[in-house]
Order: sequence, then C-alpha cells, then structure tokens
Amino acid sequence: MTENQVISVEEGPRRLDLRLRYLNRTLTVLSIPAIMEYSLASTVFLVDTLIVGWLRNETYLAATALSGIAMFFVNAPFIALSISTSSIVARSWGEGDRRTACRFAALSLLIAFSSAAGIAVLGILSSEWIVRVMGGSPDVVAVGSRYLSILMTSCVFGLPMFISNGIHRSKGDTMRAMWISLLMNLINIITSIMLAFGWGAPKLGYYGVAWGTVLSRTAGSILSVGWLWSPASIQLRLAHFRDISKTMLSRLWYLTAPALAERVINSVANVVFLRLVAELGTTVLAAHQLTVQIENFVSTPVWGLAIAATAMVGQSIGANLDHIAEIAVRRLLFTTGLLMMCLSILFLTAGPYIVRIFGATPEVLSLSGTAMRLAALEMPFLSITIVFIGALRGAGDTKTPLIVGLICTMLVRVGGTWLLAFVLKQGLVGVWLATAADWATRAVTLFFFFRKGMWKKLHQLEKARFRES
Repeated sequence: MTENQVISVEEGPRRLDLRLRYLNRTLTVLSIPAIMEYSLASTVFLVDTLIVGWLRNETYLAATALSGIAMFFVNAPFIALSISTSSIVARSWGEGDRRTACRFAALSLLIAFSSAAGIAVLGILSSEWIVRVMGGSPDVVAVGSRYLSILMTSCVFGLPMFISNGIHRSKGDTMRAMWISLLMNLINIITSIMLAFGWGAPKLGYYGVAWGTVLSRTAGSILSVGWLWSPASIQLRLAHFRDISKTMLSRLWYLTAPALAERVINSVANVVFLRLVAELGTTVLAAHQLTVQIENFVSTPVWGLAIAATAMVGQSIGANLDHIAEIAVRRLLFTTGLLMMCLSILFLTAGPYIVRIFGATPEVLSLSGTAMRLAALEMPFLSITIVFIGALRGAGDTKTPLIVGLICTMLVRVGGTWLLAFVLKQGLVGVWLATAADWATRAVTLFFFFRKGMWKKLHQLEKARFRES
C-alpha cells in the first residue's frame, strides 16, 4: 500500500495530511495553535496573581501561591490520564478506527468526571488542612482555605477538560483547544475583576478572583467536552459510554501509570531539589526562582511543538507511516533547536540586562544574571528532550520518559547539585551546571532510545496484548 493510498481512504475519520510534500504545512497547522494554547493555559493562575496583587494584601498573595501549588498536584493524575488517552486516540485516529478512539475517549471522560467530583468534595472538606500543611501562617490559612475550597469546586468540570482538550489535539484539532483557552482567559479576566472590585457585579473581594476561575474553567469544559459530540470532531455518542470493557481499562492504565509516576516523581524530586537550593540562602533561592520563571516563559513554544509531535507521531504510527513520524520529529527538533540556540545567544549576551526588568535587589539581580548565562547551556538540550518525550508518548511509550527522568533527575540534577554546589562550594553556579548536565543527559539518552526504533513496534504490541475476545 502506498503512502497516498493510506491517506486517501474515504471511510473512517478525517486524519491529518501525512503526505511528505505537505508535511511542513501540517506541522505548522498543528504547532502554532498548540503553542498559543499552551501559552494561554499557563496564564490563568498568573492572571489571578496579578489581580490579587491589585488588592494590595500580602496575605492574599501568599494564599494564592499556596492554592496554585495545591491545584498543581490535583491536576497531575488528570494530565497523566490525558497523556495516555491522547496517545491511544491519535494512533486509532491515524489507523482510521473511529470506534476505538471514541470508546477510549468515553472511558477516560467517565473516569475523569466520576473521580473529579470526589476530588472536589474531598478538597473542599480538607482545604484548611492542605493550606496549613503547606506552611501557611494562621492569617494565610484563614483566607487561603476558603479561597482553595472555592477553586476546588472548579475540579468537577475543569479536570475532565484536560482529557477533552487532549482528545482534540490528538485528533489534530489544536485550533479548537487554542480558542477554548483564549475564551477561558477572557472570561477569567473579566469575571475576576468584576467580582473582585464589584464592577457591575457583587463585590466579593479576594474570593471573587477564585469564582472567576471557577466560571472560566466551567465554561471551557462545557465547550471542550460538548464539541466532542460534533460531527466535525470525533462524534462521540452515548453508545460509546456503554461500549467499554475491562480490557480497555487495563490498556488505559498500562499507559497512564508510567505517566502518573513520572509526574509524581518529578514533583517530589523538584521539592528535594528546591530544598537544596534553599540551603544556599534566601538570596540564592530568589535568584534561582527568578531565572526559572524566565526560562519557563521562553520555553513555552517548545511545549507546544511537543504537543504537535504527539499528534503527528501517533497518527503516523496508526497509519503505518513510521518514516513520516521520523521525518516530522527531525523537523520539529530542527525548529526547536534553532529557536533555543537563538535564545541561548540572547541569554548569554543580554541575560543580566533582562533580569533587571523584574526590579529585585542588586544581589538577586547579579546572581540571576549569572544563572541566565548558565541557563543558555541547557536550553538546546531542554528543547530536544521535550520534543522526544512528546514523540515517544504519541507512539505509546510512556515508560521511557519515566525511567530516563527518574535516573537523570536523582543522579544528575540532585546528585550534581549536592556535589557542585555544596562539596565543591560553587553555589548557584553549581546548581545551574548540574541542571544543564541533567537536560544534556536526558537529550542524549532519549535520542538513543528514539534512534533504536522500538517505539515503532509498540502500537501493534500494545494492541495484541490488550486484544479483546
């Protein structure tokens, strides 16, 4: 069967255009909305923090920060479920198997909605305990527990949205997820300001910001989940919710468990890592966090390209076009590598000047400027790692990112930080050298696994292992 014959099958779902001569166009159509969506999605809590800042109360800011961390942990299992669902849906969609894609979408949504309701209730009841355990002072606990309990109500709809948006992306509809994220941000900004300051609405002060987030996540979820029923999407039906099995659940868990373990381990390792950095002093910690925030902001496009890699590789594997998947990943690596090389040069030459925008103390700015130049060493490797992870997940490989991440984080980053920053007395310089070594080791290791090509066989092996009788 030729490439064009595979692509031009009339029956079955409408897939991405996987023809080689149109590959750049397909990657562009996937990537740009994904980059925009990732940027928009990451700004919701940032916008909340800015609005809370206008209320001129440090206790509110502290409570908002702790609530954001708590929600990060709450989101983790659903992001893992979204990763596994997206992988199966992308491969099934590329294979032309709409029924399997819809059945797994239905199963994941069923799991998400049922567990999200329980998490919301549990979170509301334990919000005071959560804020206290996270180190909040009595004043912070008093306001933060109520703020967090309001945010927890958004879990009922907000958490399943991770699944539905992942399904849109895996189908190749990154534009849909982008528009939903844009609408959510607009609703969040408008309603939060109105409710916080009483502009045309009841004045709820600090808690109005939380209700704005609840309204935006609810609206986004209704649109995202509702669109799955459209003929222009996967055309989900009630019959798909009845057409599920234990074998499907086993297959979904087979992919979800490593993705969930990866997020949990990364979170724990990050806490350990930050504790080490904190041992170097408040000034060093502040400089480190400032540099991390800047790096996270500029690396947003890479995460968007990783989303494109997941959809592209998944559908290519499903369509038996392994060579298209390889070519697509190489082109995405070239794009991200070029972008990060340019940013590395910017960090090297202008890093100390960029950090001045944030107006911290001279000591913090000086250390952060040095860290910015060291961060330039890791950025190309960071981009390579993220794209490879997205590609492997699209092929159904969630175990390799887990194993590589665990070994590199604990041995290279944490171990390297202890050696360089404390034993060799290099301070913040040692921290960022160890971080650069971590990303470099991950990039080289993932390149080896990708080049080996085992990921090409996983789809068929997975289907054979979980074949339904």
